[in-house]
Amino acid sequence: MAVSLLTLSTPSLVFAQTPTPVIKAFCGRVAEFESKVDQKITDRGEKLKTQRDERANTITTRRANRSAKREESRDKWNANRQAHYAKLEARAQTDAQKQAVIAFKTAVEQAVTARRQTIDAAIQAFRQSVDQAIANRKSSVDTAIATFKTSRDAAFEKAKSDCASGVDARTVRETMQASLKTVREKFQNDIQAIERAKDAVKTSMETRKQAVEKAHQDFKAAVEKASNDLKALLGK
Repeated sequence: MAVSLLTLSTPSLVFAQTPTPVIKAFCGRVAEFESKVDQKITDRGEKLKTQRDERANTITTRRANRSAKREESRDKWNANRQAHYAKLEARAQTDAQKQAVIAFKTAVEQAVTARRQTIDAAIQAFRQSVDQAIANRKSSVDTAIATFKTSRDAAFEKAKSDCASGVDARTVRETMQASLKTVREKFQNDIQAIERAKDAVKTSMETRKQAVEKAHQDFKAAVEKASNDLKALLGK
């Protein structure tokens, strides 16, 4: 959409290198040209909306699938842990060994809960960051487009006003070309600035990655300690 709109304000597509007889008829064609540009903007606006809807649906579906797979994996691991606990309980003969198994189970379950909470929080924070970035980008793009349209309309209105006032057609055409060129360049700069804002998502992605890695490291350390404490009483 952004790239497509950049071409809409370029009058040279229609009027550059225009023969003198046609230049004289320029004033009678301003409204026609404006109408064609309006239609192109409308068409591309509808395309942009469709793309946004499709992107939103894709994100929602992807998140739902990942959440489902994560819960499925957790359910399987829950079952595996319970089976492992049962084997340990069967090996425990003395009261001390039984208490050691209980302490092991408690420590592991606490580690599991802590890891899941940290990972879930990191994922939620990342998703909120992405949603905010998408909303900000949408707002910024919409503002840039609205500014583009307003400035472009002003250029056309001035051309029509100058024509009605009897200003030379060549002068009107050249003035409109210059105005639309400025409008196009500003729009292009606005869009480029918006694209550079994507770095915010990269930062959030790195934050999530670090949080998840630390959660796994903390979990591994907690389970290793619990295992060592258990082995001291129950053996390998």
